[in-house]
Amino acid sequence: MPGEHRLSRVGAVSLTGLVIAGILFVAINTLFGGSVPGARVDLTEDRLFTLSEGTHETLAAIDEPIELHFFYSERLGRELPFYGGYSRRVRDLLNEIAAAAGGKVVLHERNPLPFSDDEDRAVSMGIQGIPVDQGGELVYFGLAGVNSVDDVELVPFFQPERENLLEYDLAQMIHALSNPEPTVVGVMSSLPVMGDMRAHMQGSVSIPWEIARHLRTFFDVINLPQSIDDLPGRIDVMVVIHPDPLSDRVQYELEQFLFRGGRAMLFLDPRSESNNRIGPDDISSSADSLSGLLEKWGVEIPDGKLMGDRSMAWRVNAGTHQRVIPADYVVWLAVSGEQMNQDDPVTSRLPLVNIASAGYIDRKKNSPLTLEPLITSTENSAPVDVDLVRGLNPDILGLLDKFKPDENKYVIAARLSGEVETAFPDGPPERVIKKTEEELSEDPDRPQLMTSEGPINLIVVADSDLIEDRFWIRKQQFFGREVAQPIASNANFVVNAVSNLGGSDELIGLRSRGVSQRPFDRVNELQQQAELKFRDKERELQDTLKELENKIAQLEGVETKTDASTGEIQVELSLTQEQKDELESLRLEMVSIRKQLRDVQRGLREDVENLETWLQFVNIGLVPLIVAAIAIVLGTVQVARRRRSYKGG
Repeated sequence: MPGEHRLSRVGAVSLTGLVIAGILFVAINTLFGGSVPGARVDLTEDRLFTLSEGTHETLAAIDEPIELHFFYSERLGRELPFYGGYSRRVRDLLNEIAAAAGGKVVLHERNPLPFSDDEDRAVSMGIQGIPVDQGGELVYFGLAGVNSVDDVELVPFFQPERENLLEYDLAQMIHALSNPEPTVVGVMSSLPVMGDMRAHMQGSVSIPWEIARHLRTFFDVINLPQSIDDLPGRIDVMVVIHPDPLSDRVQYELEQFLFRGGRAMLFLDPRSESNNRIGPDDISSSADSLSGLLEKWGVEIPDGKLMGDRSMAWRVNAGTHQRVIPADYVVWLAVSGEQMNQDDPVTSRLPLVNIASAGYIDRKKNSPLTLEPLITSTENSAPVDVDLVRGLNPDILGLLDKFKPDENKYVIAARLSGEVETAFPDGPPERVIKKTEEELSEDPDRPQLMTSEGPINLIVVADSDLIEDRFWIRKQQFFGREVAQPIASNANFVVNAVSNLGGSDELIGLRSRGVSQRPFDRVNELQQQAELKFRDKERELQDTLKELENKIAQLEGVETKTDASTGEIQVELSLTQEQKDELESLRLEMVSIRKQLRDVQRGLREDVENLETWLQFVNIGLVPLIVAAIAIVLGTVQVARRRRSYKGG
């Protein structure tokens, strides 16, 4: 009895201790959560609640103070509690940035009440107000940054969908405000990336692609025509995107630019999905647009060949809106981090890059350049003839049936470097517009360099569609303002590359952290395995079904007669009893085939559905059960030890 009494007292003390510990836990979280934003442990996989090294480097590079004006209407949090929670996340991060900046970032928090000076300030700075009632009262949730020369950068309204990109957006704003002399980037393209230059000259509206906004945020961008006699001397990095075949003069200018230490990023595509100037059955290729330079460098992007990859293929609808047929489109690829070079700052930690109808880069044995892959295919890949995807509605299922991987890996994007000789040993090509003697005396041509002054440095991508909006963003309207939501890291890849080539790597690691979608690799793998398993049977059943439908169509013969009195056309079936019996038998067989086909198509989804069920069980049920089981085992062992100790005493 004394032992049992002592055991019950120990249990009561333990229970009391647990209650006290719980109270202390809640109290400490409440105290520190409200007063010390930085007092927390970040256990997330990507350390999303810890300032990245890139942000610290960006803050350290600030020369003059930056003011951040955070506008948040308290009423928004009361009316929509979800925004109240997100506002605390934004406020915490802003306070951490201000604290880490050591006084170089000054944060002002404002609650813009109706008709107040703060509301006037918010409106004048460009912060977006949204209505919360029928009376038209507006609430605000945005940020305006101002530097010492009164440049202004905005987040008009914080979108919760971009929470995983929040630190990136804030660091991007500070970077833009603290770099009044950014890297100068020249962009040359046959596509309206920066807006249609010809439409603009004719007075038409020309909307640039979203990638143009990203480039202009970080760099001083110059839009260049494809026919030019001299590249501007102040350009640091050239970006050439799916050009028309460039003249010898332009290729010469690009070569000499590289020889003098300039850097370049080239997007050369054997099939552009984004060129609207051609017919639906034509192929827009830029693989040979720089043939003079590529041949000299010993590098080739085979024209007429696309990169197909079964493991990275997008799953698209190969049927119609009425009859959806999911299938892998092997030339549209979702490239995960495993197929990107994790040792290069351009691609390190990028989660996903979408590409479409890309080619591949082939380095010849005699090439003077070294090739460092940035993006590669898997071993489940092979070249695909471009004619197989010609037109607006390519035969996706037929392409999938014919696709045979060759177990090789192909380079889709690469860094090239090395010392090279000129591709123009006979001297500079003639100008389109020749200079007069007076112009030559005032602005003489630079002497031709016959070899590069040190290794040239460029990045080549065998695709241009990756920068088109539809392959990496999803757009939606938010109270009259269009909001772009990234679904892949395509823009980050491009900006990382240009930043690296221009010598500015501060935000590369930060850009690599956030993207709104991640590929479910295991689910995709199961889908592909299931499709390989059932596709042959499905095709066999569909062929049989088509034969039956043809036989039925032949049996269902009709005769048309015209009534002489009324002139009406009458339709009569002309079938014998034997044909009618055969027709009924064929219809029953067709129903049976359709049922088998549905069973096969159901089998295509079965493994994936089983996996989803298992994942739900693991996330919702198994983990709590394991924790509970461990707690029960530990509690049982502890009680057993105490009983043994009491009996022994």
